[in-house]
Amino acid sequence: MFKLRIWHKLSLIALLMGVPVVALVYLFVQSQNRQIDTTKNELAGLEYLQQVRNLLQNVPHHRAAAAAVIGGDNSWREELEKLRSQIDLNVKAVEEVEKKYGVAWRTGESWLRIKNEWNAVREGALNLDARTSMEAHNKVMTDLLGHVQLVGERSQLRTDFELATFYLADSLVNTLGWSSEHVGQLLALGTGVSTKQKASPEELAQLTYLTRQIQTAGEQSRRNLQAAIRYNPRVASEISAVMNTAVDAANVFSRYANEQFLKGSGSAYDVRAYMEQGRESLHQYFRLYDLTATTLSDQLSRRVASLQEETWKQLLLAGVVLLLAAAAVFLVSSGIATQVNAIQNTFTEVRSGNFGARIDIRSRDDLGEMARSINETFDNTLALIQSKDERDQIQANIQKLLEEVSGVAEGDLSKEAEVTADVTGAIADSFNYMIAQLRQIISSVQKTTREVTSSAQQVQATAESLAQGSQAQSVQIGEASHAIGEMAQSIQQVATTANSAAVVAEQALFSAQQGSQSVNKTIEGMNSIRGTVQETSKRIKRLGESSQEIGEIVQLISDIADRTSILALNASIQASMAGEAGKGFAVVAEEVERLAEQAAESTRRITGIIKSVQGDTNEAISAMEETTREVVAGSQLANEAGLRLSQIMDVSKRISELVRTISATAKQQAEGSEFVSRNVTGISSVTQLTAEGAQQAAERIRRLTSLANELNDSVSRFKLPQRAAA
Repeated sequence: MFKLRIWHKLSLIALLMGVPVVALVYLFVQSQNRQIDTTKNELAGLEYLQQVRNLLQNVPHHRAAAAAVIGGDNSWREELEKLRSQIDLNVKAVEEVEKKYGVAWRTGESWLRIKNEWNAVREGALNLDARTSMEAHNKVMTDLLGHVQLVGERSQLRTDFELATFYLADSLVNTLGWSSEHVGQLLALGTGVSTKQKASPEELAQLTYLTRQIQTAGEQSRRNLQAAIRYNPRVASEISAVMNTAVDAANVFSRYANEQFLKGSGSAYDVRAYMEQGRESLHQYFRLYDLTATTLSDQLSRRVASLQEETWKQLLLAGVVLLLAAAAVFLVSSGIATQVNAIQNTFTEVRSGNFGARIDIRSRDDLGEMARSINETFDNTLALIQSKDERDQIQANIQKLLEEVSGVAEGDLSKEAEVTADVTGAIADSFNYMIAQLRQIISSVQKTTREVTSSAQQVQATAESLAQGSQAQSVQIGEASHAIGEMAQSIQQVATTANSAAVVAEQALFSAQQGSQSVNKTIEGMNSIRGTVQETSKRIKRLGESSQEIGEIVQLISDIADRTSILALNASIQASMAGEAGKGFAVVAEEVERLAEQAAESTRRITGIIKSVQGDTNEAISAMEETTREVVAGSQLANEAGLRLSQIMDVSKRISELVRTISATAKQQAEGSEFVSRNVTGISSVTQLTAEGAQQAAERIRRLTSLANELNDSVSRFKLPQRAAA
């Protein structure tokens, strides 16, 4: 790791910092793909329902035509055969889509049961009585609608996470199918009654029940679609008009049946008019069904396109971020490497003896400042190196002079000192002059020796001054070395602090990642709660429908009780007219009337209870819808929290990258400072040696002064001849 070059290290850091980005993008893409797969699965379910839709429309027409033929109107046989052939084609179309999706959705058993039931109805519809044929057709339609709900569950249409599409899908899977089925049952039952030109009490009761069911189912379909419009107003213009037309057509057909069968005056029924009215109502419902399916398909397709576009945008953004990071690493590493190479090249030249080499400053950052400081250090060091050479030269000349003086001290006055241009040249010249004049003017030896002593003292003072200067320079260089060492320690502490900051930034990044995961889990929990609330809402709706059916049955019982009471009254009148023979029958009539009153009272109480249950059910439905909206709002808030955490993670990544860059730079500075500190320490050692040499030179000059004094004493004892004295 430590043998890697700087740009290798920076690239490795950028790679490590890019791993969380790639991981987050991967998780985001996975989440988007899951939503896309779910939506595509819903589109597949919608494709399945589009094929089943033809059966939902044609089987009721077959049921009505069969009722007309069984009732004795053979003019419908040809149309019955056409419908049978058409339904066979519809069954084959559903077979194809079942092969495509049925295995994954496990709908094969349900579809096989429906197909067998249809085959039984197809073969024996005209061999059954009207009631049995009606029940067989109703069984096929009930199982077919149940199969539609099963497909809606397995394709996740019934649990869509957007309220607008949820209500559209719920209308297709539940309300519109049952609304059209109630119209179809009323059409078939009324066709049979119209063909026979008479209605049994049971048929009248069923007609009453179906007319009320049509109104209830129509209102429920209207509520579902209005909810879809409320959550997505863009579909209002497409659905509202067709929805109102379909519900109004069903209500018109219901009132027509009520007026013709329940309030009729006993005139002949018009089968053709009744059939046309019912078929028009069915046509409007399936027109609404097709429009709802088309709108839902458009919504789901737009969702898939939007999710895919968002996925590509995120991938493109991640790619741009990674490219920018790579470019930043390249620029930073290039700048650092350029300056570091310049420093290394300069040190190499200095190491080879080129003390005049200087670092080329390439940047204005900390490395540039360090290079400038090193250049200044080199300048000071070069000055110190030049002073040492001069002192060495002086010391060599003095040493040479001492060697020449020592020969004269032995008595060899024929030698002369070499005269040079340096500081010792004057001493050598004086010494030569002294030797030349020694034979002639021995009397002036005392004066000459005193001059030599004075000159030696001056040289001694100069040498001592040089020694003191060298010692002062040594102290200053030592202080500079100590300061550079402290600077290196400070830079090392900065590097350590930067590493700690990098660790803290990584911890912050990890905490942000944990927070993002918690938010994702919260979103999943909110989605689960929303599905549960939606399922509960649907069950409460079905409970309300069941209570309405019970209320209608109770109303039928109440009507029967009223008719029973009238019948008992008529029986009492007939018994009173019969005289003594009718007394026993009068008692029975009174008992029947009493039972009818009890039944009427019970039905009134049940009606009150059912109304209370219906009111509570409607309140529960409203509460569940409000809860669903709150859950959706909570899910949106959780999504926003996830987005904020993603932004925090981006900031943490940038902070971590900057801190790591600072840490790497501080480490490089610490290494450079340590290198400079070692060089300054070496210079301090050289300066110390120079100071010691100057001390030694001063000591030798002191010895020279002593020798001059001894020479003066020795010469003073000589007596020169008169010629020499002269």
